[in-house]
Amino acid sequence: MKICTINVPESFVEDMKKLVGEGGLYPSRSELVRVAAREFLMRKIELAQKLQEQEREPEEEFDPENYVRIPMEDEDDNGEPSLTFKTYKIIKRLV
Repeated sequence: MKICTINVPESFVEDMKKLVGEGGLYPSRSELVRVAAREFLMRKIELAQKLQEQEREPEEEFDPENYVRIPMEDEDDNGEPSLTFKTYKIIKRLV
């Protein structure tokens, strides 16, 4: 395993203390962070795969010069994560 140093707010550390140690759900903070990172990555990978599977709008209907599509994570009626897009008009380009 690789060592990864992170900075988190003190309130996160206090909440972690409640979940770690004797009587806690995790044996250590490291294990808690590993589990949280693994679950986060699995969820994002699943959403990325769904994104690739979704049918894109025909290119003639989407003008990439004037609009940008942003993927948004949402929940469907069953509480399952789903991916939708929001389309925004480009007002001013920074570059």
